[in-house]
Amino acid sequence: QEKFINDFTNIVKGNNVDMVIIAGDIYDTSNPPAKAEALFCKALEDISDGGKRCVVVIAGNHDNPDRLTSVIPLASDNGIIILGTPQDVPITGKFPGFEIVNSKESYFEVQIKGETACVIALPYPSEKRLNDIIFESFDEKEMQRSYSEKIKDILGKLSKNYREDTINILTSHLYVNGGETCSSERPIQLGGSLAVNLSDIPDTVQYTALGHLHRAQKMGNRNVYYSGSPIQYSESEIGYSKLCYLVDIKANEDPKVKQIYINNYKPIEVWKCDSIEEATERCRENSE
Repeated sequence: QEKFINDFTNIVKGNNVDMVIIAGDIYDTSNPPAKAEALFCKALEDISDGGKRCVVVIAGNHDNPDRLTSVIPLASDNGIIILGTPQDVPITGKFPGFEIVNSKESYFEVQIKGETACVIALPYPSEKRLNDIIFESFDEKEMQRSYSEKIKDILGKLSKNYREDTINILTSHLYVNGGETCSSERPIQLGGSLAVNLSDIPDTVQYTALGHLHRAQKMGNRNVYYSGSPIQYSESEIGYSKLCYLVDIKANEDPKVKQIYINNYKPIEVWKCDSIEEATERCRENSE
């Protein structure tokens, strides 16, 4: 993990990236060890470079929103945006490399080098969290709407903030129907009940950065991308390259998306051995 973070930081700085989006599942447990949290904080500090670069972090289904956002008092000094739930409101302010000029629940606008980006940043929207932000009354018909319909409604309302002269981005932690899964992913949908359709993402979104699926992939003919996990977590991921996306985007234009492959420092291997002794020896030889 430390090696990946070093490589990723070098990729960001080497390509003069203006904004970094991390779309959830920062940790693989809701109760991460202190060492993991320290590593995360150090990574944010290095990537943001003292507020010269905008960094956006949203919670995934593995993350504990309260634990994730506990570092906001320190992160906000560098303009780092960390959102734990859909009700969270990003910070605003002026920083060395950018200015966050407007924000509301799961949405903000940032000015970078004379351009304005309108960003919908929706942390993992569990069924309960969706109900908390949607229902002002206990209307039975309203409450029976499907998960997909609720997500479509939220994204549709937030996308009304988009303009033709702005860069319009969406990031969230969702399962989109049709996405290729791996055995290492913790399910966030049962029988499709917590899945969304590709058509639920507004057409006005120029680029969508999604988290949850461990395999990097593009969804259909839309500019909707899962970057995948940076490290292999199960044998079902053998043969899948790990990567991040470098996106060049301007207002009212299609984004240019480039894949940058990541070194796999600890690949998962499957060995077939004829005896316990042979298996033990193979493990000993590859203990490093």
